[in-house]
Amino acid sequence: MTYMYSTWGHLFQSPTKKMNTSGAGVAIALVIMLSFLPLNQSQANLVEQTCQKVQYHDLCVSALRSDGRSSSTDVKGLAAIMLQLVKANGTDILAEVNTMLPNATDDVTKKCLGLCRDKFGEALNGLIPEAMAKLQSGSKHEAMLVTIEVGESAIECDSCFSNERFGPSRGPPPFSDKNHVYFYLATVAKDIIGLS
Repeated sequence: MTYMYSTWGHLFQSPTKKMNTSGAGVAIALVIMLSFLPLNQSQANLVEQTCQKVQYHDLCVSALRSDGRSSSTDVKGLAAIMLQLVKANGTDILAEVNTMLPNATDDVTKKCLGLCRDKFGEALNGLIPEAMAKLQSGSKHEAMLVTIEVGESAIECDSCFSNERFGPSRGPPPFSDKNHVYFYLATVAKDIIGLS
């Protein structure tokens, strides 16, 4: 409302100044101003209503509200935005893995970081674009299945360090918290795709 007042404030003058705007001009300005309010409120409600129906409600709301595109799209658009947020998080994790890999000092860590690199690389370059394409074509069931695979990248990466697949357990990787957020975002994306 403050933003709208500053935008349209030049149409309203104080009573001590001579009014040079016709009554019709003020009425038109008010109609234009009020027409923006339902859209913004409606979009805020769409994010809230959508996130009420998915897992990780709070993460869903904060992630979507942090992206300005959420204010002017539909549920399918929210799903696409969420997939893009998953990709951004995965890109960040992959960069961290690629930074750590040359400095790994033991075989188990090297192999697990290599597995993480491969899994996130596959998700970012293959699975997420595939999920996006299926979402856009209306194949939402297939898009959901692919998005489940996207989330599993983080699970497989994390579990490599804690199980004994390549040797003694190394405990969770230093980026384990990021893996969890990535998985939660992928889960939210999958759920929103189901609502689209």
